[in-house]
Amino acid sequence: MNSDSTSGRSTDKHASRRRLTGWLLVAMLASLLLMSAPLPVSIAAGVTSLVALVLLIVLIVRSIGERRYGMAMIGTLLGVPAMLMVIFGATLNVLFYGPMSELEDCRSTALTEQARVQCESALPDSMAHWVSDLFG
Repeated sequence: MNSDSTSGRSTDKHASRRRLTGWLLVAMLASLLLMSAPLPVSIAAGVTSLVALVLLIVLIVRSIGERRYGMAMIGTLLGVPAMLMVIFGATLNVLFYGPMSELEDCRSTALTEQARVQCESALPDSMAHWVSDLFG
């Protein structure tokens, strides 16, 4: 009897870990897809990455508790920095929404590589002008 309850708990833990990993994968894929979308939509990548980061931390803590140190190390060394980078990128898109929107518009209308380079070279001036307008 005791071995049945032990195997039942083990199966429940495996199913719970699989569900958690599945939701983590969905959140990470959503972040990846949203990050490549145009600007107003790409900001949502920060939200899905925040969800993925929370799920990843829960998975890391559970992995340490189950003595799966390899999984915890991979999640810590690869997953956490990747999600923080996406959150940081989305935050920058929010902070510099005006210049980034102008850059996307310029890139979409540029027909040649030289025109695209001019769009990118105008970005620092646009950001400086936008920040000076913002703070007076």
